[in-house]
Amino acid sequence: MDKLNIISKMIDSGLKNTKPRVNIIDLLEKSDSLLTAQDIYDSLKESGVKVNLSTVYRSLDKLTENNILNKVSLESEKQTLYEYNREIHHHFLVCKSCNKVKSIYSCPLDNYELELEKKTNFVITGHKIEFYGYCKECQKKLKNSGHLV
Repeated sequence: MDKLNIISKMIDSGLKNTKPRVNIIDLLEKSDSLLTAQDIYDSLKESGVKVNLSTVYRSLDKLTENNILNKVSLESEKQTLYEYNREIHHHFLVCKSCNKVKSIYSCPLDNYELELEKKTNFVITGHKIEFYGYCKECQKKLKNSGHLV
């Protein structure tokens, strides 16, 4: 997404167009992984953006309140993670070794949800799945060290 679309999305949500918000959205929109507030702060600083950590936190709060970003809490993570809201239902793969988190955009539960609603007379509004295992890089390390068969 280009900067003009990011600015337009913020204005449509009733938010002020600020450089930190634009940079945060741009960073997360381009990222293929979930990031902590500290990760976002560090990435912005590395790219030459002058911003305070407190500004990052305030911006993240506003952007999640307005559904531009998703706030993600995973069982394995002690910190909150953030991602750009692509408005697509998805789940997560979590590496037990390096804690890398990858989004997966397919869901095998759609039909099961409908079946479950009919059987239980329960209105299901959503679900969350986290798959735990080892990423490709960690599999290699664990195999080389003899800890993974």
